[in-house]
Amino acid sequence: MPTLAVAEALRAKLPGVELLYIGSMRAEDRQLVESAHIEFRAIHAGKLRRYLSWENVVDSFRFLQGIREARRILRTFGPQVVFAKGGFVSLPVVMAAKQLDIPVVVHESDSQLGLANKLALRSAKKLAVAWPVQTYWQTEPSLGRYADKFIYTGLPIVKELTNWRAGQLFNNDRPVLLVTGGSQGARSLNEVVWGVLPRLLRECNLVHQVGSLGIAEAETRKADLSPELQSSYLPFEFDRNVFLSALHRADLVISRSGSFVFELAALGKVAILVPLPGSANDHQRRNAIALSRDGAAVMLSPELLNGEMLVQTVKDLIIDKEARQAMTEKIKVLGEQSLEAASIIAKLIIDVASQSQIT
Repeated sequence: MPTLAVAEALRAKLPGVELLYIGSMRAEDRQLVESAHIEFRAIHAGKLRRYLSWENVVDSFRFLQGIREARRILRTFGPQVVFAKGGFVSLPVVMAAKQLDIPVVVHESDSQLGLANKLALRSAKKLAVAWPVQTYWQTEPSLGRYADKFIYTGLPIVKELTNWRAGQLFNNDRPVLLVTGGSQGARSLNEVVWGVLPRLLRECNLVHQVGSLGIAEAETRKADLSPELQSSYLPFEFDRNVFLSALHRADLVISRSGSFVFELAALGKVAILVPLPGSANDHQRRNAIALSRDGAAVMLSPELLNGEMLVQTVKDLIIDKEARQAMTEKIKVLGEQSLEAASIIAKLIIDVASQSQIT
């Protein structure tokens, strides 16, 4: 989605610009990109791991195959610049671009560089980052030698998010809590919520995005509630329309802490962040720490999370309007940058392409 936001900004700045998206073999990726009327090509790519595994051997061959495939695609398309969003699929494209002397602009979403972007940094002309630059240098001072490549842009946000007209979800004016574990849901988070569901519903309306594997149990849990509490519980598998309406209506959001935190920031949402254990490079925990350290969100450790802790945290934030307002103002600082990020990155891409033509 951030990459499509940049594509949208490029089209606004350069009508008639030719765009090609190189992505994974996943059918969902192709469908999303082609729905935005952008040509899509798929390549093989091996996952980058920091631990010993026999899969590293297999994926090393996939990685080399991906470089060859990307090189053929780039030669045929002949781009003036490559924009890489990071991740294991983008690295073969960056390597192929380097071999063909095509300039590269890279973007990092998390508060610490992922392995793919660390490897891509030497080849990149510029590294656009979603968090203030000093955030990266605090954890890895050695990155200072690439200071001239770093530029703080924020994370590109699609206009659909901010322009959405939220529908009515409940027939009352009680506070609204949104719980989401991502489009697939989060089993451990769902279990904690279900364990204290009646107590949460006595405090607020609850929109619960449970994923495909959780919807059957969520409906069972709802059926077991008293009639007055049933009307305050809205579980759903995943529906973009319901999700965006819930996000706009929410007074409080409980979520993981991947790049979704920037959507929360763009809307100034008060958030309780529960990092995904074992996320790549532990980036979700680092994101949550960065926000909670500045008072822009509340972080709850997934290892220590229980129903009592969750209920008490929700109650405290619902009661304390001043605390919610302070958190809103602080997280909005991050969001304001992201609202302009797509335009900033589009200009950066255009500048890098122009400079390369001159040289």
